[in-house]
Amino acid sequence: MDISREELFALIWEKPTVEVARDMGISDVAVAKLCARLQVPKPPRGYWARVEAGQAPRRPPLRAFREAIEERRKVLARPRPRPGAVSLSPIQRKFIDQALQEFVAKGGDLGTIKVISNQIRDIPPEIATQLLLLIQNRYLVWVKNGDVDVALSHGVRQSLAGLVDKMLPVAKPQVLVLPRADRSFDEDRKEPSILIQLTAHLQERIAQLAMLVREQKLAHVVMPLVTLDHAWSAHHVYSSENYTTAVSQLCVSATELWVDCTMTAPHYRGAETETFKTEKVALRYIMPIDLMPSKEVEIPPVIGRVRIRQHWPRLRALIEAERVHEMLERSTYALERDIPDDQIAIADRIWFEGDHPMLNARRAWERLSDEMERWGEEIEAERADLCCTILGIALGDVLVQSHKGKVTRIQVFRTSMNITVNRSCFIVEGPRFRKDGTAGKRTETIWIDF
Repeated sequence: MDISREELFALIWEKPTVEVARDMGISDVAVAKLCARLQVPKPPRGYWARVEAGQAPRRPPLRAFREAIEERRKVLARPRPRPGAVSLSPIQRKFIDQALQEFVAKGGDLGTIKVISNQIRDIPPEIATQLLLLIQNRYLVWVKNGDVDVALSHGVRQSLAGLVDKMLPVAKPQVLVLPRADRSFDEDRKEPSILIQLTAHLQERIAQLAMLVREQKLAHVVMPLVTLDHAWSAHHVYSSENYTTAVSQLCVSATELWVDCTMTAPHYRGAETETFKTEKVALRYIMPIDLMPSKEVEIPPVIGRVRIRQHWPRLRALIEAERVHEMLERSTYALERDIPDDQIAIADRIWFEGDHPMLNARRAWERLSDEMERWGEEIEAERADLCCTILGIALGDVLVQSHKGKVTRIQVFRTSMNITVNRSCFIVEGPRFRKDGTAGKRTETIWIDF
């Protein structure tokens, strides 16, 4: 279809997809495919209900292809450090010398590692990992015992943080860095990250847990991380004295992993605890392909009634739930025009003493709005699960589809359903396999009509 990205973006944010499809003379599924191909963002669920309620939801900018290409060019053009070599400042050199001394004392073999002037060279990733973990866990003890002759000032901590940043690229094949998911972007606040030593044994264990999740149809499983498997990044904490203990749990789903961490402050600070989650990482990016067994499922472009028939009661219940949810969602956002604003809700403390009817109305509307959002998430989860059930697939499986002599093979990463009055469409997304059989970085979407 001869339409520019800018024209499609203007249309898709001007009116609902069904109306755009009718004006263009195509189906709403075809419009969704066109948006995916041209990388045009679509309005999220509930957007048009908010518009009808008189709100003005935020509209994201249309990012040009040229910007994406230019960003990629800049990333590729960045100078890369010499493999296995790290430049050191005088302070960093002291910490490296102490780490090397302890590594050898514990029976480690330095091999071809050389420390020349202000540079440490020829560091294998596995030894860089050991040095990094030693620095993370022992630097306070070294300073306290005088093994490293420095005062732990702000400048020394900054230098140590720089050393960690320099060591990470060398240790990257052996270390997985998981930053805090809800981290702040305020420069004055440094958030913790988790560093995991990604050994072959741990990779095998993660693969076993991922298979357990798939076979038992679990959301995820949890495995405790011991001290030797993880450490704090010095770049992300004020001081290790802030947190005396950290209990970390590795969480593994069928396709992702992340860490739940609980930190406990020293007793003189009242034994405060803080719990946070790290960002999620797709297993396909960190696991060897032979450790991620998955079955291949061949799916035709169109699903017949025979396959749908046994799931029809559940599908009909989903359609009804979506209809009721949409009706209640429209009513909820329409109510906002009649709900008192925050200033009036606070002022009614003066007007109505203990009853606070306006404040209670505001709180009731907020609870109702949160409930609508939660219900929407549950419906989306049911859509994804029903799609997997009807198609006979699971997250992590390889989906194969032949259409007009063209074979598409993707690893299932996300599933959903698009249900309209007259038709249903199953949506499966995931990284597409290259011709040589390896998983690529390109994400493909397969649409199966009913």
